[in-house]
Amino acid sequence: MNLRKWMKLFGMTLLIGAIVTVIGSICIQLSNPDFRNVEASGWVSYILMMALIGMTFGAFSHMGFFAYLMLNYIARSIFKRPYSWVAIQGFIALFVLAEIAYWTYDTNFPNYTYWAIPLGITLASIFVAWRKVNQTSSGAWIPTIFFLVAITVMESIPVFKTADISSLLYQMVPLFICNAYQIMQLHRILGKAPSATPSAAAI
Repeated sequence: MNLRKWMKLFGMTLLIGAIVTVIGSICIQLSNPDFRNVEASGWVSYILMMALIGMTFGAFSHMGFFAYLMLNYIARSIFKRPYSWVAIQGFIALFVLAEIAYWTYDTNFPNYTYWAIPLGITLASIFVAWRKVNQTSSGAWIPTIFFLVAITVMESIPVFKTADISSLLYQMVPLFICNAYQIMQLHRILGKAPSATPSAAAI
């Protein structure tokens, strides 16, 4: 990792956050007028504002990404057996999924939220992890799922308090996509070759 690679990763994360947020906000706007009523003449400023918000999501995602890298580095130095840290990540990911159901069950969220959100983020995380494993090693399964589930949900905690499904998706989807992009780029940036050993990469 050098400054040029870091700036490219950071810049692309901001750009992805902006694009996904603009597209998502327009879709929400068209399907849910109550989300925010925008006059025809205000679409340009609205899109610019959404792009800035999306860049903020990208920056927030980037902070979470490097926080996880630091956590992973410290944990791997504490747990001498790599499988211990991997098992802990798997347990935490399951716990976070259960917490999502707990936070959204019997609330103002739609009734399906408590199972649809955990299922959706799980399936999306498994897909990204599958791509990651194909490009690196089998040891990337659980760490990738942990990062995409636990870190994305942690970054989205404030929006769970809104009890509004549109707001939840509006923030959670860009964060997830930014996180997925970064985790898929990491081995390319570091120049890691695929490894057959399960302990080869927490990510």
